[in-house]
Amino acid sequence: MSRLIPLLIFCVVIPFTAAAQTPDANDPFAQQKIQADQAQQQGDFAKSIELTSQVLQQKPDDHVAFYLRASARVESGREQGNAQTIRDGVGDAREAIRFSQNQNVNYYLPYLFGMMNLAVMENKKSHAETALNVANQILARPNLTPEERANFHYQRGMIYLPLNKPQDAANDFAETIKLSPDHFAAQLALPDAYALAGNNEMALASFNQVVQKQPNSPVVYNNRAMFYQQQGKLQEAINDFSRAIQIDPQYHHAITNRGFAYLEGGNPQTAEADLTQSLSIAPNQPFVLGMRGEARLLQGNIAQALVDQKQAVQLDPQNAALHSDLGFSYFFSQDFPAAIAEFNLAAQLAPEQMKVLNPWLYVAMVRSDQKAAADAKFQSTPSQKPDTRDSVDNLLAFLMGAISEADLIKAIDVKDQERTKAQTCEAHFFIGEKALIAGDNATATQNFQQALNTNMKNLSAYRGAQYALKKF
Repeated sequence: MSRLIPLLIFCVVIPFTAAAQTPDANDPFAQQKIQADQAQQQGDFAKSIELTSQVLQQKPDDHVAFYLRASARVESGREQGNAQTIRDGVGDAREAIRFSQNQNVNYYLPYLFGMMNLAVMENKKSHAETALNVANQILARPNLTPEERANFHYQRGMIYLPLNKPQDAANDFAETIKLSPDHFAAQLALPDAYALAGNNEMALASFNQVVQKQPNSPVVYNNRAMFYQQQGKLQEAINDFSRAIQIDPQYHHAITNRGFAYLEGGNPQTAEADLTQSLSIAPNQPFVLGMRGEARLLQGNIAQALVDQKQAVQLDPQNAALHSDLGFSYFFSQDFPAAIAEFNLAAQLAPEQMKVLNPWLYVAMVRSDQKAAADAKFQSTPSQKPDTRDSVDNLLAFLMGAISEADLIKAIDVKDQERTKAQTCEAHFFIGEKALIAGDNATATQNFQQALNTNMKNLSAYRGAQYALKKF
């Protein structure tokens, strides 16, 4: 299992202009709606929701207030990862459309943005398909202004992404920029869409154009840096992250991402410094705490790694990956009962994704004098037909004595070089663990070294071999 946390993708998107229309001077609630609009523009969504709710208590059919609250709720829900708040915003957008008798096309924007975010958050393409139908209907209207048409092309482009149609998204973003050359959100989204479509040349050209247009935007440099990192160009990525930080020293996303780049590049000490800096700006970042724990673990500082990982789990207790990482650190420190508890929690939260933990859980149980329970827990694995087992099943079958060491090595997938190296690393690590349990320290040491020889530094098995041999 890879223990490096996936690359952060921070792409700031500005879905629409908040002001639906200028409130009537005779409107007794005009001032509250203006303040709500201003609060949203400043990112104070709670205040915007509070002000518009006050208006709606007194005037339940105020479509401007419904629109503004819809916008604030969708943004707030997206920021907090709260699907219900987004749904409430979508409902408000529907009410704005109904009470305005469908006269203001902008009222569809929070609806579309909300449905797109629900599609991503809940992994339901049906939400995006519904939104796409509405966006198509709006774009078919002949009387849209260029600004309105630009905004709806942008929204449709965003909807295409969860539908896995990045080239269609790129086409819409390009059309947005054609209609509205200063549309910053589309400028940011276009190169990402090209990259997702596999058109790396167009992606880089588009990133370079955005940098030329927005040379003082830290987000632009941060996003191009992430593209470079995905292409394996770590130094170019670090240079761009550094430029973003130079423009805005408080831009903790770029500081975090540079830390991850250093971590990926084999420089955990420098990575730790960046991640600590990011946490000094925004302390409650479980993802970053987990990553700093990884950096500390890579340096052999397991005590401090555990401190970070425990705090990360406290901040995000439903995150299976954070529980599994904490479990690995307990395993490496030979606190096997604690490792078992974390692995079980991770498996409960994400059963399919965390199947990879099974060999680790088996060894931890055996080393906690729970062999009978471990055999019972995984009793179905040895009886599986060889051609139905995956690499995780093979590791378990070997640990349980159902196949030999030679069988385990023979089962390694040799079709893909990276997969071969990964499975080789894991095989030798667990051969070493089984030898260690049997009291054969010499064989254990030999196999742990063979795991290290694969140089698969992003794997838990590699890390386990490091801790077994105390080589950092």
